[in-house]
Amino acid sequence: MADFKALNYTKTLAVPAQAVDGGDYGGRTRHVYDEYVTTGAETTNDRIFVGTLDPGERVLDGWVLYGALGGSVTLKLGDAADDDRLLLATAASSAGVTRLTAATGLGYKPSGAARVPLFLTVGGGTAATSQAIRVHLAIGRD
Repeated sequence: MADFKALNYTKTLAVPAQAVDGGDYGGRTRHVYDEYVTTGAETTNDRIFVGTLDPGERVLDGWVLYGALGGSVTLKLGDAADDDRLLLATAASSAGVTRLTAATGLGYKPSGAARVPLFLTVGGGTAATSQAIRVHLAIGRD
């Protein structure tokens, strides 16, 4: 049987120990939770801003819960550089919940020194009225 060591674990074993970003290992967790209720005016390519990532923070977990938005409406979650970085376009015609996966932005950490606004993008048509959309993100930080 062989043993292997991941990058950050190896840094903690070095003598002297190497610094590991707190957003990656041994840091704190910050949560972003936001809720939006549709008005029926939201349509294709409209954005709903739901939070931010600060420099050095990493997305650890998250989900999007939505009411029945109707028709062929979709939601995706991302930022200005990649509008589906955290969640690919997801059918939201009927109520549901979608969890972030490694295939999307789970583990994403911005490389710049600026705060990164996060937003949902509506696709596929106009959303039904009075439908709640909830976003929760767990974010690792120093």
